[in-house]
Amino acid sequence: MKDILVLRELEQIKAIAHPYRLEIIESFEEASATAKQIADKMSEPHAKVNYHIKTLLKVGILELVEEKVKLGIVEKYYRPSAKNFVIDRNILNSGEKNVLESLAQASISIFESISKEFYRAVEYTNEKEYPKKFLYYYDYYLTLDEIAELQDKLKSVYEEFLKDKKDKDRTDTKRYSISSLMIPRVRDKK
Repeated sequence: MKDILVLRELEQIKAIAHPYRLEIIESFEEASATAKQIADKMSEPHAKVNYHIKTLLKVGILELVEEKVKLGIVEKYYRPSAKNFVIDRNILNSGEKNVLESLAQASISIFESISKEFYRAVEYTNEKEYPKKFLYYYDYYLTLDEIAELQDKLKSVYEEFLKDKKDKDRTDTKRYSISSLMIPRVRDKK
């Protein structure tokens, strides 16, 4: 498995722009799994999950890692082809309508995934045992280059700090989602 897969094709971006497919990718955690195992984990129909897995496989976001025959049935084991997926900056700057629409949908899907985890954490997490931490800064005026620079700096800090924190068997740990959002503030038009 690669550390990073740079998405350079429109079909790859369209594939991850679907919120259900993001949920499938996240369901793998650290191990390979069959479509049936992912469907059971998500409490979803096997056929639906299998359809979306095939779409992700076709564009290279998932990879087939093993096939086992059990009682005459072929079980296919998949896993994400990388730990992280990054959209190529050249695509971000292309200006093509299809690309921009797919990027917008991918952004919405990622935000919906983060939002779902946020609301689950607020509802089900014991605050004393596992506190939720927020950093929120707003109303700063930045250029696109400054946003890119800030994103690169945050990414390097995250990667350096988190590089040895993937072992879920470490004691006293809880699984966290960590994200940073840089979104333009839109003023209401009157």
